[in-house]
Amino acid sequence: MILVRTEEQAKLSITGSGNKVRWMVGHEDGSSNFEMRKIALPPGGKSSKGSHLHEHVVYILGGIGRVVGDDGEQQLIPHKAVFVPGGEEHQWINDSKTEELVFLCVIPSGSEDFLK
Repeated sequence: MILVRTEEQAKLSITGSGNKVRWMVGHEDGSSNFEMRKIALPPGGKSSKGSHLHEHVVYILGGIGRVVGDDGEQQLIPHKAVFVPGGEEHQWINDSKTEELVFLCVIPSGSEDFLK
């Protein structure tokens, strides 16, 4: 077992739209199967709309928003989990004007190294 890092120690990437991505656990830590990120969308923010070959799992920590996918829109609230299959187009949207939409996202190891 490896205790990896605190949030403050995690590598921070900021996307072009101002979303914060903290890399909490990754293949650099010895994880050969998955990586975990903590993502924060600013008030009124959103992710780019698109798809990835890899699947991912999201767990909402705080805020309110929506995920738009092939089956329409689903509301996001704290303690809700979302599975996005590989290849499905999707977009994360923060509906709050005052607080971040914060979630954990688990992806296959190395699948988004280009964001680091």
